[in-house]
Amino acid sequence: MALNYVYEGKSVKLPVTAGAKSGDFEMVGNLAVVLLNDADDSDEAVCALEGVFELTVNGRADASDSAVSIGDKLYWDSGDSQINVDSANGVFMGYALGSVTSGGSATIPVKLKQ
Repeated sequence: MALNYVYEGKSVKLPVTAGAKSGDFEMVGNLAVVLLNDADDSDEAVCALEGVFELTVNGRADASDSAVSIGDKLYWDSGDSQINVDSANGVFMGYALGSVTSGGSATIPVKLKQ
């Protein structure tokens, strides 16, 4: 094994929002992560960097309603604090593995970007 190997990298301890809970979605820089445990006293948590998670997704894009279909690219819209299909105002975070009606909100499986 390479002497500079650190670890597999499917999950890693990262700084997160104070009070964040296991299962929460966050963007840590450009990393799309889901917390695998609650934030500790140092505001750090073990975060998944890959996988499929049930997340709340909104049927919105560019300040208007837009349906979400399986395979759509999803974005974290920090202005609205939501996951949607708004590529103009969001940061790419993963792919929809379920659907959401236009203007609706639903918890669907989401594959984190790699």
